[in-house]
Amino acid sequence: MYISRVEVPWDAARNPYDFHRQLWRLFPDEARESRQSDTEARQGFLFRVEEHRPGRTARLLVQSRRPPAVASGLVLIGAREFNPRAEAGQRLAFVVTANPIKTIVDAQRDAKAGKKSVTCRVPLIREEEQRAWLERKLAGAAAVEAATVLTHPPLHFRKGNRGGKLVTVTFEGVLQVLDPVLLLGLQENGIGPAKGFGCGLLLVRRLG
Repeated sequence: MYISRVEVPWDAARNPYDFHRQLWRLFPDEARESRQSDTEARQGFLFRVEEHRPGRTARLLVQSRRPPAVASGLVLIGAREFNPRAEAGQRLAFVVTANPIKTIVDAQRDAKAGKKSVTCRVPLIREEEQRAWLERKLAGAAAVEAATVLTHPPLHFRKGNRGGKLVTVTFEGVLQVLDPVLLLGLQENGIGPAKGFGCGLLLVRRLG
């Protein structure tokens, strides 16, 4: 895999919804994402937003299976190949920005839609729920020994004529590897929803 640092100019970074589309230009020969569930292998890339302030160039960290190409309007600061490996029992530092959610049945929407059930995703707000969500996502692959939870302001975006909002947090701490193969799959495919907005990229490193 490859890890790259990329800068996106403010004109192309005003709307967070556009980040994913902009980054695809770094991989012109890559097949577009087509998987239907989290059990299938991910195509394309994962990314996280490291800096995004109004009027400023946005800085992103991108993980991909192929080396990125030069794309007009984007600044490719650097790219390097890496081969993540872990051993059962190994303790690793980790960081991941995620969109912890749960799916509920919305009874009010049911009545309006005239349907038996309407489900929707809602963010998990309480820290203990967010931690439990992370542990479920890593279950079988790694055990969370310690984790701090950094909350972020809501992420507002526009999709066509509609506005939207995401609630994201960053988990940072220490995990213990239970199954290296499962952990590698999570690193390659990411965890949780909203990957098109920079969520789900699980980064680990050795301690010490």
